[in-house]
Amino acid sequence: MTSASESHHVDVDESPAIQTVLSAMEAAEITPEDALQLSLVLLNFVEEHHLLNLEEFLEDEQPDAISIAVWAADSARLKAARELVEEVLGEIDEDDEDDEDDEDEDDEDEEEDENDGEEGEAGAAADLGDGDA
Repeated sequence: MTSASESHHVDVDESPAIQTVLSAMEAAEITPEDALQLSLVLLNFVEEHHLLNLEEFLEDEQPDAISIAVWAADSARLKAARELVEEVLGEIDEDDEDDEDDEDEDDEDEEEDENDGEEGEAGAAADLGDGDA
């Protein structure tokens, strides 16, 4: 059986820098949520580089129309990718909050049960005291 990373491996010539990062990620034993956050950081990095390309186009006296069209399409794709990752991260955060809310409700229920038990014992002791008089 292959791992998820092996089954979805992209065939690219991995530079030493990429190999170093991938090795560090493997050593760090990142969670899927960590991977999504890293994806968002990488997307932001690429978007910043992409904006630098736009500045170069704007400085050019006669920018190539095809290059600008490709830039715009890439920009839309990057935005869609960022929004997708943010949405998935938001869903994970919402699931975590739901789990925490469920745990808080369980804790409150347990406290109420404990308090009911204490009140019941105190009430029973008071009833015994009243019966003796």
